[in-house]
Amino acid sequence: MIDVEALLTSWIEVNVVGMHAMSETPNDLDSLVPAVRVRRIGGPYDGFKLDRATVDIDVFDATRDGASTAALDVQRALHDRLARNKAGNAVVTRVETLTGPRPLPYDNAGLRRFGATYRITVHPA
Repeated sequence: MIDVEALLTSWIEVNVVGMHAMSETPNDLDSLVPAVRVRRIGGPYDGFKLDRATVDIDVFDATRDGASTAALDVQRALHDRLARNKAGNAVVTRVETLTGPRPLPYDNAGLRRFGATYRITVHPA
């Protein structure tokens, strides 16, 4: 089974210019923006090789405009450059946006957060 969080964080770091990617938010997040947090929230695995992971991808930035633009940049990169391509030890056969980028609350008043939910269909290369 592919670790989809690890796959996406390393892919985003390399393929979305200026973006820091992680699976957990660090205490110094405000010094890393723009930043992306990737979390798997579910999705079926066929027990053999095909994984249809549902992931939340949250983008953080100092301004609403910055967070919105960065979230759209991530979405565009996932659809245009990740889908139907090899990434690390996996092949991403499909990327679906289940819920597009939208503003979400965040406890730190100095940061803005935009989140989206995707289904990433992946299998070993």
